[in-house]
Amino acid sequence: MKIALYARVSTGYQVDKDSLPFQQKEMKAYCEHIMHRSDYVVYEDAGKSGKNVDRPGFQRMMSDIRSGKISHVIVYKIDRISRNLVDFSQMYDEFKKYRVTFISLNEQFDTSNALGEAVLKIILVFAELERKMTSERVKAVMIGRANSGKWNGARMPYGWRWNSEKELPEHDPVEAENARMIYKIYAEQKSTTQLMRYLNDNGIATKRGGRWTTKTLCSYLRNPLNKGDYRYNYRESANGAKKPTEEVVYVPGVFDPLIPPELWDRVNAIIDKHAEENGSVGRQHTGKQSNLFSGILVCGACNSNIVVQKHDRKRANGFQPTLYRCRSYVETNCKHGHSSDVWLAPLVFNMLYRFMLLDDFSFSRMEELEEFLLGAPEFNDYKISDISLGFLYKLVKRKENVFLLETASEKKTVRSNYTAEISKYERALERLDNAFLFDDSTFSQQEYSKRRSELTEKLTALKNKAAEKVIEYIPAKIPQGILTAFDEAAAGDGNIDIIYLTTQIGIKDLHDFLYSIIEKIVVLDKKIIEILFRNGIDLRFI
Repeated sequence: MKIALYARVSTGYQVDKDSLPFQQKEMKAYCEHIMHRSDYVVYEDAGKSGKNVDRPGFQRMMSDIRSGKISHVIVYKIDRISRNLVDFSQMYDEFKKYRVTFISLNEQFDTSNALGEAVLKIILVFAELERKMTSERVKAVMIGRANSGKWNGARMPYGWRWNSEKELPEHDPVEAENARMIYKIYAEQKSTTQLMRYLNDNGIATKRGGRWTTKTLCSYLRNPLNKGDYRYNYRESANGAKKPTEEVVYVPGVFDPLIPPELWDRVNAIIDKHAEENGSVGRQHTGKQSNLFSGILVCGACNSNIVVQKHDRKRANGFQPTLYRCRSYVETNCKHGHSSDVWLAPLVFNMLYRFMLLDDFSFSRMEELEEFLLGAPEFNDYKISDISLGFLYKLVKRKENVFLLETASEKKTVRSNYTAEISKYERALERLDNAFLFDDSTFSQQEYSKRRSELTEKLTALKNKAAEKVIEYIPAKIPQGILTAFDEAAAGDGNIDIIYLTTQIGIKDLHDFLYSIIEKIVVLDKKIIEILFRNGIDLRFI
C-alpha cells in the first residue's frame, strides 16, 4: 500500500506561481524525513475548485483507495482536499472504511488518533464558514453593482455585443436588424414553431452559429434586456430554477432598447396568453421530474432527444402514462412515432429487476443468461446482440455485480500510476547514453547495445500500459426501499406489476432511480434498441 499525496489549486494564477510544486515538495519531504517512506503517489488537480469533488485527480485517488492501494492520504492544507463539510464527511467515512489515515501538514494533525480526528472536523467547519462568507460578500457586491445599473458580466444575447471601453452591452450592427425581425414575425404569426422554421430555413443562425429551437426562441423573446431593462440574479444557475421575486434585481431603462418596448410588451403578452391556455409556464407542459423517462430517451431514427409531449388519458386503474415525442419532430418532421409509458415501463422495469437478481443465479451458457433477462412476455420478439451478451456473460461468470448505481466505470487513463516508473527508465537510458559517449573505458559497444535494448523494451512496455484504458466497477448500493418494492411488484408470476411499483415508490422517485443508473434508452418504432447504463454496460437489442 502506498501513500497518496494530494495537491490542488483553484486558479491558473496559483498554477503559474508554482503552488502545486510547493505543495508536492512539502508533502514529499514529510514522507521521506518524518515517515521515512518514499512509496508515495502524487494526485493533483490544477484549476479545480474545492467546493465539490468533481475533480479528475481526486476521483483517481478515491478509486485507488477503494481498490485497497492506499494507506495514507497527505495534504498540505485541509482546504486543498475539500471546502465542503458534507463532501468531506462522506469522503472521511470512506477513509475510515478502508482504514486510511488522513494527515494535513499545515494544521499539524493526523487522524490516527482521536484528538486529530476531532480537530479535523472543527477546522473543516470553519473552512466551510469562510467559503460561505466569501461567497456572500461577493454576492452582495454584485447585487450592489446591478442595482446601480452596472453590468456584472454574462454571455451577450443575440443582437448585442460587448463594448470593452464603455464596459456596457451595445447593439450588434449585424444582428440587430434580425433581432427586430424576430419580434415582428412572432407578433404576426404568434408561433415559435413557425418562427423557428423561418429562421432555420433562411440560414439565420443563433449567436453561437447553431440552429434555433422553440425553447431558445421563447427564452430570447422573454429577455428584458432587449427592451433595455437589466435583470440580475434571476436563476440559481444558467438554466436552473427561478429565484423568488424578492431576490431578483430588476432595473428598467438601463440600456438603449434593441426592441421598441411596446413591441416587446405585445410579444410577451401573447406568450403569457399561450402559457395560460396551455396550463403551463412557457412551453413545458409537465415538470421534468413527474415523468418516468424524461431526460434519458433518444430517438433511434435521428439521434435527437425524445421529450415529454403530454400526459395521456388516465386509465381505469388510476395510472396516467406520459407520451413522448422526438424533439426534432417540429424541426425536421422526424417520422419517429410516439413513445409511451404503456409499453416502455414494462420493458425497462422487468429488465432492471432481472439485473438485480443476477447475483442469485449461475449460468453455464450465454443462452441461459439471455433467456433469463428476456423472460418477461414483453420481450417475446427480442434478442440481445452477441457483443452485448458476451460482455455481460463474462461479468456474470466472474461474479461481478453488474447492477451498479455509481458512475465509476468511466474509462480512465492509468498513466499517472506509471509516471514514476517511466521517468526512472528514461533517466537510466540518458545515463547509459552519457556513459557510453563520454567514457570509453566503461563498456563495449556490444554491451551498450544490449543494455539499451533491454531498457528500451521495458520503457515501451510501461508506456503501452500507461496508454491502456481500464473500467472500474463500484459495488452496487441499491436503496432497500427500491429493492423491496420491486420484489413485491414481481410477486406472483415474477413479472413487474407497473401500477403497484409506481404506487409504492412514486413517479418522481422512480424517475430519479432510472436517471441515476441509465445514461440513455434508444427507441425506434415502439421498440427499445439499446439501453446504455452509466457504468458503461451497453445492452443492444435485435
